[in-house]
Amino acid sequence: MKRKVRSMTNGGFTLVELLVVIAIIALLIGLLLPALSKAQRSAKTIQDGANVKQVFVGFATWANNDPKGKLPTPGLIRRLAVGGVFYPGQGEENFTQNTTKALYSSMIAKGFVTPEVVISPVDTNPVVSTFKTYNYNSYNPAGAGDANGPQHWDQAYQANIMLNPDGSALAQCHTSYAHLALIGDRKKFYWTNKADGTRPMIGNRGTYKGKVSGDNYRLSYSMQFHAPDDTWEGNVVYGDGHNSLEKSMIPDNVQYECGSVNLSKDNIFTFDTMFSSGGCKGLLEGDTWLCMAHGATAAIYAESKELLTNGATPVP
Repeated sequence: MKRKVRSMTNGGFTLVELLVVIAIIALLIGLLLPALSKAQRSAKTIQDGANVKQVFVGFATWANNDPKGKLPTPGLIRRLAVGGVFYPGQGEENFTQNTTKALYSSMIAKGFVTPEVVISPVDTNPVVSTFKTYNYNSYNPAGAGDANGPQHWDQAYQANIMLNPDGSALAQCHTSYAHLALIGDRKKFYWTNKADGTRPMIGNRGTYKGKVSGDNYRLSYSMQFHAPDDTWEGNVVYGDGHNSLEKSMIPDNVQYECGSVNLSKDNIFTFDTMFSSGGCKGLLEGDTWLCMAHGATAAIYAESKELLTNGATPVP
């Protein structure tokens, strides 16, 4: 008895034909996956830009309600005591409060931003995560507070992107974004709602001290934010509110005057000059310095060292 052979006309496939179809599907997937990955990354870049712009809008809204147009300054929210007593809105600025965690936590407490919006969708650092248990009840300006007076934000909120002091465990960081250093002339002249479109105010963080070579650059998590991975790119919001996806830590439109060299390009992530002489970009002097800081006094501003992707600590 002859076995009946199935054919394409009867709706069947031979083994060879099935393998050909599978190979074609695999080829199409291989062609489409890179395009899909690129599209997803582009979408995250757009969302990242929207996030950082929204944070700046929160800052600007705060400034519009300030008599001098100042953007939020934690040291002017939790001021020093006057004669041993904390008076609301009175007293000298408490410089020790001008940290990154205090800046963002104070804005979250008052509803100007949310814990989610200060986290970038392009951030891959494992210590960065949304603070999902923010205690809004900690805002109690009429309470006794602590040694620095009444509480104006949740003290459990963290912006420590370094290892713990003993190196035992990863730190906690509940924000992705660097901001203008809240110290000296930068804060005095530019941390206001009158800053123009040449003054970077907030954005994706850069490499430690703005390094553009070596392991501090090559192994920085900030290299993974946007495509390509072999160079830094970041969303930066300027004083006039416009956002720009910068292709370099030395944007073309950001310049400063330095001694006899006028209108020199500015590395926006360092307080050092690009030149060996001049000395006009110190801690207390002006110009741009975007960073994440964990401590401040009248003369010192401590920038957080973000661990490199190989687990090493960046060096100056």
